[in-house]
Amino acid sequence: MKELWYFILMILMLSILAGFSSMTTPTSAFVANLPPQWGFPTTEFRINGEQLELDLSDAFFDPDGDPLSFSVSPGTGVSAGVYGGKLVVLTDNGGSVTITASDGKSLVSQQISVQR
Repeated sequence: MKELWYFILMILMLSILAGFSSMTTPTSAFVANLPPQWGFPTTEFRINGEQLELDLSDAFFDPDGDPLSFSVSPGTGVSAGVYGGKLVVLTDNGGSVTITASDGKSLVSQQISVQR
């Protein structure tokens, strides 16, 4: 009977150790997150019609391939929002908008200038 308890205890300990060993990556390497990046060559935009529409999946990219989410903060005299992954900006005279991209681990902000 005593040997059976030792056997059960040994199996339990081995299963716990096996569970811990599966928590590391196969190479035991540390994986760092790279933040989202602005992908356009410019930060100055001109409204030709009623509004500026900018596809944010073209404007930002994540080097790690993480999905991105966006928020905006319009400056004085500017109305802006994110609708379906697009930045929509309305203004009479121009101004600035700060766009923030998040990959769930890092936040990056980019200020753009909008002119009429």
